[in-house]
Amino acid sequence: MKLMSRRARILMAFSFLFAFGVVFFLFSYGGSAARWATYPANRHLYKNGRLVNTGAIYDRRGETLLAVNDSGRKYHKDATTRRALMHLVGDSDGNVAASLQVSRSDALSGWNFFTGAYSYDASSGKDITVTVDAALCKLAYDQLDGRAGVVGVMNYHTGEVLCMTTSPSFDPEKPPDLSAPKYKDVYYNRMLSFSYAPGSIFKLVTAAAAIDCLPNAGGRVFTCDGRLPLPGGRITCMRAHGEQSLGQALTNSCNIAFATMAIEMGPDVLTRYARQAGIGDGGMRIDDIAVAGGSFDLSDASAAEIGWASVGQHTTQVNPLHFMQYVGSIAAGGRRVAPIVIRGVGSGFLDEPKVGLGRAAGDSLSKKTADALKAMMRDNVINSYGEGKLAGYNLCAKTGTAEVGGGLEDHSWFTGFLDSDKAPLCFIVLVENGGRGSGAAASIAKTVLAQAVKLM
Repeated sequence: MKLMSRRARILMAFSFLFAFGVVFFLFSYGGSAARWATYPANRHLYKNGRLVNTGAIYDRRGETLLAVNDSGRKYHKDATTRRALMHLVGDSDGNVAASLQVSRSDALSGWNFFTGAYSYDASSGKDITVTVDAALCKLAYDQLDGRAGVVGVMNYHTGEVLCMTTSPSFDPEKPPDLSAPKYKDVYYNRMLSFSYAPGSIFKLVTAAAAIDCLPNAGGRVFTCDGRLPLPGGRITCMRAHGEQSLGQALTNSCNIAFATMAIEMGPDVLTRYARQAGIGDGGMRIDDIAVAGGSFDLSDASAAEIGWASVGQHTTQVNPLHFMQYVGSIAAGGRRVAPIVIRGVGSGFLDEPKVGLGRAAGDSLSKKTADALKAMMRDNVINSYGEGKLAGYNLCAKTGTAEVGGGLEDHSWFTGFLDSDKAPLCFIVLVENGGRGSGAAASIAKTVLAQAVKLM
């Protein structure tokens, strides 16, 4: 009797372990099956480490960005376009992790949750249509002219990314020797995977906090003598701006005015508004591709460090896509939309966009605050930057010049939007070590936007 009882307990223990194993497997399968099936060791889908029998990738107008057939893997017919879109489409060996060939290998291979990678069709892969425009990306890449940086353009109502171009890049159809210094970090999509010191474009965040949290911020006068001694250091400006309003301080990009506001508000307020802008939260994804979250940390910061953080220096780091989304929320009255790069997945070019365009991603700002920032950014253009060929589209913008140290030239930023119903576009341009933001980055942005409005 004791022997039977002991055997029953052992049997029950094995049964429990078996049931637990089944549940654990099913749970793991649900979350990881696609990644297991599309691992390069799977010879059903891969040959010599390269995905075969895949679907095609098309741009928003139906131009083929990638096609795989019996003769091999072919990218866009134009070499510059191939370079401009390499980081989004991906290289043939899967080295660009933040690319569609890696992140959506399940769809391209035709993997199915119930049937796996098996199909009666010889080529079972699904096709992907993206939101970007190949010609616009080519123009942006040409404008970067070999300099490291990013160019992004997005519809701030729908979230569709029309341009996502990163440099340096290379031709995925004819890869060069990538050991040369100019190809440093070439496998990284700088738009998605990098964070940078933002310089003065971060003053938009500080200005939003001031509008909400400083009494009568819009009616106050801030005085700049060119230097502001503080505990822990000092804040400096390029020149003494004298007396100025909040709006004038933004146009003048006055470090001292914004540092004064930040110190008065305190680190907790500034940190809260940085988080509302998506800086440091690290949770954003764009069509299954992780996006760098940036950083903002004022713990144990001195008064001078708080001041420098408020103007985009100290430890402040932003991701270009995150910040473009934030600027787009200013244009949209505080409403933040989720950016997308995939227009649809199916068979052939998909002319109709997928359901879910304009999916809300939370409010960054109140409408009152967004409208106040919009007016100040419009004044920046009228009084400082100029519109170029964008007259009639109500360009609103902010430059940024970020010090990077090490004897290197500053990073050049230009970001903003068109306050236009016919062309609801926000944008961001970064030229690494490009100098002042009003120079390199602003020129690129205006040229690319002049072409982008023609797509609307």
